[in-house]
Amino acid sequence: MTMRKAVLLGIFLLLSVGPVSALSLCDYQAPETSLLDIGVSFAYHYLEDPERPGIEVNAGNISFSYSQIYSAPERGFSLEASGILGLQGLAVAEAVVEGNGAYRHYLDPEEPLFLFGGFDSRWRTGDPYLQPWFQVTAGLGYGRFNDVTPLAKAMLISEDLLRLGAIPASLSEDALMAVAREIGRRLEYEKLEDLVAAVEGIIETDAGVELDAHAVLAIENRILETGKERYCGGAIQAGIGYEILDPEGGSQDLVLHGSGDLAVAPEPRSQLLLRGGLSAALPWKGTYRATLAGDYDYEITGKATFSASYSLEWIKGEGMAVPEDRHAAVFQLGLNLGGWNVALRLTFTKGPGDVAWTQEFSITASIDLR
Repeated sequence: MTMRKAVLLGIFLLLSVGPVSALSLCDYQAPETSLLDIGVSFAYHYLEDPERPGIEVNAGNISFSYSQIYSAPERGFSLEASGILGLQGLAVAEAVVEGNGAYRHYLDPEEPLFLFGGFDSRWRTGDPYLQPWFQVTAGLGYGRFNDVTPLAKAMLISEDLLRLGAIPASLSEDALMAVAREIGRRLEYEKLEDLVAAVEGIIETDAGVELDAHAVLAIENRILETGKERYCGGAIQAGIGYEILDPEGGSQDLVLHGSGDLAVAPEPRSQLLLRGGLSAALPWKGTYRATLAGDYDYEITGKATFSASYSLEWIKGEGMAVPEDRHAAVFQLGLNLGGWNVALRLTFTKGPGDVAWTQEFSITASIDLR
């Protein structure tokens, strides 16, 4: 499969997903939002053919990602880190590690305008990179993020009950929002049973029916479900930074920095996250760094999920006629087949000077025997 075909497939799957209700997930407003996403992957390939001298293949990689966003009326912060370690003979042969973070102080709890301070860092092995890159930034921004998981769960509860035949029709928008508000207050309930009873009462009043034990259990299971958080919102920010460490050992510069984040939940089973950033030295020297990254997850069924991610980086340093560009795209299909967790993963990478994409396909399977 070519890179173009894979991207078109991802776009088709994204556009083929439609909302399940006229009520948008982003209509829900939570007083506090906390987003956390952590991922680690490991791959290694060893090949020794007795018909040939030496070891043909003895390499692999370890990659990780960390993303956290917190937003409250008075303050918020974001923290991101990612990296990949290239292995050769179980030793690190090359590495790329990046991280950034920002703290936001909102000037008015009712408005999305904020002051921020933050940092950006990057470490890459090999010439001409003599040391890590690190800069601090301060400036002004606009925007917020919102945890809409309670409304997503309310919509899924409505779907579950309709499928079970427990209610004659989908819940009204007012009932969905009322259920979401109760789920959003979960920490205020001493017992889970009390929260389930409150949600049950709202549904019975709206649907005009009495729910049986199977329906109540379906409600409880959705409330307890984890790993399917949904978020809406965005933020843009710009400011002036100072380069504390230059990776090529050059002078420390003032830097103009801007970035933007966007979170969209098209419907309860999908999530799209986008981030972009740009930094350039001041006064203008023709050098800059720009990044763009996106992640999309979609739950096809209860036993099948699809995810896609893409990252792009441009770097133009001093003395470079054209910027270096790096691309990475990953498409993954997760399946649960008779207790087996199967993942089909397709990865494309392209670095500076590469004339074609490096393509990698892998299949992994695991099962919990207890």
